[in-house]
Amino acid sequence: MRHSHRLPGLTFDPGIIVLSPGIHSALEQPSALRQYLDHFLECHLATDFGFISRSTHFDNTLAALFGSGELTSRYFLPASISPPHTGLIFTTHLDAHTTTIRFASEQL
Repeated sequence: MRHSHRLPGLTFDPGIIVLSPGIHSALEQPSALRQYLDHFLECHLATDFGFISRSTHFDNTLAALFGSGELTSRYFLPASISPPHTGLIFTTHLDAHTTTIRFASEQL
């Protein structure tokens, strides 16, 4: 079962925000996607990692504590926002000082 997990008290620097080609393309069309991206980026930075597995929660906790590795968040989008995409994945690469935002259906 997947739950929304939060790590209160742990902060991290997102570094440079990198948008995937699919996100870039979707932002060229009028939609509410931009507001969802802003909202979910705030959630990610507040360590509300959305709907992730227990193993991802464990990995996020270790990465946040050690300041090394990756922090991953998953969020759901309403189907009307950017069909056929229904999910977003935010990945902060702590060692590279970047955060990648992509649709769940995109492979990077």
